Amino acid sequence: MKMMIGGAALFVLGGISVYLLTSRPDAAIPPTYTQPAQATPVAEVESPAPSSADAETSIANAESFYEEAEARREQQLADKAEADRLAKLTAIKERSVECKFWKQQQKTSSAAAKIEEKIIQYCTLQTSSSTSSDSSTPSSTPESTTASAGA
Repeated sequence: MKMMIGGAALFVLGGISVYLLTSRPDAAIPPTYTQPAQATPVAEVESPAPSSADAETSIANAESFYEEAEARREQQLADKAEADRLAKLTAIKERSVECKFWKQQQKTSSAAAKIEEKIIQYCTLQTSSSTSSDSSTPSSTPESTTASAGA
């Protein structure tokens, strides 16, 4: 109870001291800016109220901005999905039995050029093939099944 009374007293004293300090004329800060002799009316300085055509144009601009942003977002999602799909296909090819076999042959054999071709064939994802032919090529189907069976 004593705490509450003390807090209220300090609040009132603080309010009174602020009032007394700001009401004294010698405590006021002298103005550094003086108004010019002929001030332009405020109505002339302000821009005129926007017309309904301006409002419609700004609404159309906002809608087109949102449509463009949505299109960019959808494109980014599609690009990310495609990158994820390619990463999965690359990982499947690298984990395939054929790829592992040819990498092992490279370590032990002296016919490096032929083995390098086989490694490229079985370990890397071919970029020249289209996305629709990836699932229908006969070489990708056994790799997918062997990689999923080996995993």
